[in-house]
Amino acid sequence: MASEKMRNRLIVAIIFIPIFIILIRLGGWPFLILIAAISLAGLFEFYQLVRNKIRPLLPLGMVAGLVLLLSIFYEHGTLWPSSIIVASILTSFLWQMGRKDPGLAIANCGVTILGLLYVIGLLGYLISLRKLENGESLVLSVWFITWIGDSGAFAIGRPWGRHKLFPRISPNKTIEGAVGGVLSAMLASLIAYFALRAIFKIDPFPLCHALPLGFALGIIGILGDLSESLLKRSVELKDSGGKVPGHGGILDTFDSLLFTAPVMYYYAIFIMKL
Repeated sequence: MASEKMRNRLIVAIIFIPIFIILIRLGGWPFLILIAAISLAGLFEFYQLVRNKIRPLLPLGMVAGLVLLLSIFYEHGTLWPSSIIVASILTSFLWQMGRKDPGLAIANCGVTILGLLYVIGLLGYLISLRKLENGESLVLSVWFITWIGDSGAFAIGRPWGRHKLFPRISPNKTIEGAVGGVLSAMLASLIAYFALRAIFKIDPFPLCHALPLGFALGIIGILGDLSESLLKRSVELKDSGGKVPGHGGILDTFDSLLFTAPVMYYYAIFIMKL
């Protein structure tokens, strides 16, 4: 079973990685469309997760999510994104006032806004990251490091994992897998540095940052994975939604990237001073 899952992951990678690389390198509208497709599909899955217990305001969330991504794409500051969040909060209360379940108002409005912030807000950092100096290489790097970290955790944890990492939240994740994931992310960071220089003639980041960056993203990627597992555990589901072979739903596939993207952005801003 584990070998079949890993094989499916490799097949998905072979198909989609070239597409991702092309769209990341193109930037602009092609890259925005890629992020919007992933983000809105992920937001839809998030709302579907909770529909048995809570009634999120799905149309509001989806429209606000698209507008939020467009505001990040066009606006360098925080005024427009912040305004959209405020407008979404106000609209969610007005919307809820017209429904027949006022007893669920806090839950419905809260989950609507949480999905907007958790999925759209976090993945939106990839758009901001792409705008930075060396943004193309930074996005390629965080995507590659996160993917290799996830794959390394799975490849090492399945056959050799013996000690549970957080059994209350994710019974299949192990300490051995987590260590393997972090080490894989550090190795991936080194590979990204040399590969991007050799293949695309671009410098992703100074070499001295490769190992600490890989370590940080490896740790944060595990936190992103556990956070999504917590969401699924709260609604008693195993997968977040539609199947991506070897992964699960869209959120299962990109749960680590939700957290590593903003960390990569702030690392670039405050530590690498880009």
